[in-house]
Amino acid sequence: MENFLNFLKSPDQSLFYKRNEQGDIRFGEIVRTNPLEISNLMKQGLSEKSISAVIIGFPYDEGTIRNHGRPGASSGPDSIREAFYKLTPIKSTDISAANVNLFDAGNLSTEMKLEDALLELEEIVMNFMKAGFIPIVLGGSNDLSYADFRACKNIFNECGAINVDSHLDLREYPSGITSGSPYRMLIDRQVLKGRNFVEYGIQEFANSPDHLLFAKEKGVSIVTLNELRIQKNSAAFKESYEKVNKNVNRVYVSFDIDSVRSSDAPGVSAGLPTGLYAEEICECAYLAGSEERTAMIDICEFNPRYDVDGRTAKLSALIIANFLAGISNRNNCR
Repeated sequence: MENFLNFLKSPDQSLFYKRNEQGDIRFGEIVRTNPLEISNLMKQGLSEKSISAVIIGFPYDEGTIRNHGRPGASSGPDSIREAFYKLTPIKSTDISAANVNLFDAGNLSTEMKLEDALLELEEIVMNFMKAGFIPIVLGGSNDLSYADFRACKNIFNECGAINVDSHLDLREYPSGITSGSPYRMLIDRQVLKGRNFVEYGIQEFANSPDHLLFAKEKGVSIVTLNELRIQKNSAAFKESYEKVNKNVNRVYVSFDIDSVRSSDAPGVSAGLPTGLYAEEICECAYLAGSEERTAMIDICEFNPRYDVDGRTAKLSALIIANFLAGISNRNNCR
């Protein structure tokens, strides 16, 4: 237990915004960051009467660089924190994310090779899940999905996945994992079944025909941007949970921020002028939180070097806030 916690570095306390004004509380004032408290809770286990979420940072962008993308996503976790902890936990008069016990375990150490870091991330996420936490992993490059889904699979056995993304991320990996290959690797190694996998928000002119064919052969469900617009985003995302085989115990959801149009999210490696609207991805995050089967989420490919006025950091922060608000609306958290 203590060994894997040693691979996490506590976040800079200056990131936890405090307004110190009664009646105007912020996430930075309710989050708990004490490593000793977190360690003790992991040993004791969490109360079944409440729900706890934990934020974990994965400050690596090597996978994006290997995929010929732009470096910079390694700074993503703390940039997201800076925006997130300024937000209030209130979604509406009757929905408050403050009902969720929120912890921040810090960032994974950056002193490892990517493959070793992914193994360590898998172990960390797995142990937090085992103790009863809902992990929220902040990237970092999209290869983190390989570790996160493996952790879900190890704990819950039959798991499904929803990848909110413009790209399929089904590239081959002759020289090792990249940000474009996590799901190909998971399927090839029989960790993820194609019929339990939904690719959501996939865009035209952004994916190889070979990758589309691979998805079809493996039984992967693809919901294109055009399809979700015709059906309406909320209905299409809810239906994604039905497309994931009903026999799965839990669902892992990944939010690649480049699924959002570049005017709303400029700070990415591979942005497009088309994509989800900011409001749509926030809606997906809320629905994911509301769904009892959602085991965890991650947010990846945010690149602060290319952000404009903190726009993408703020959107990533809103994804977290909406996910937590959705969790607070679950029956056992009301």
